[in-house]
Amino acid sequence: MSEPLSVVCPGCKVTLIVDRKSGKVLETRKPLVEESSGDRFEDARRRVLESKERAEKAFEKAREKEKEKLSKLDKLFEEKREELKDKPIERPDRPFDFD
Repeated sequence: MSEPLSVVCPGCKVTLIVDRKSGKVLETRKPLVEESSGDRFEDARRRVLESKERAEKAFEKAREKEKEKLSKLDKLFEEKREELKDKPIERPDRPFDFD
C-alpha cells in the first residue's frame, strides 16, 4: 500500500490527503488557526494559548466594568446620604396604629 499524498491549497490553507492510485480525496484538514504552521499539534497549542489570552482580556474587561459600576453606586449612596443627613428621622406608620 502506498503512502497517501498530502497537498496544501495555497489560497485557503486546507490540507487534502489524496490516494496516490485512485486520486480520491481521503481527508480534508482545515487549519485550526488563521496562520497555520503546517503542524496541527503546534496549531492546536497556539489556539489554546490564544483562547486563554482572550479569556483573560474578557475577564479584565468585566472586572473594570464592575469597578466602574461599584464606584457609581458608591457615589450615588454618598450623595443620598448627604442629602438625608440634615433631615430628621421619622418613625414609619405601623398598620396596627390605625385601629
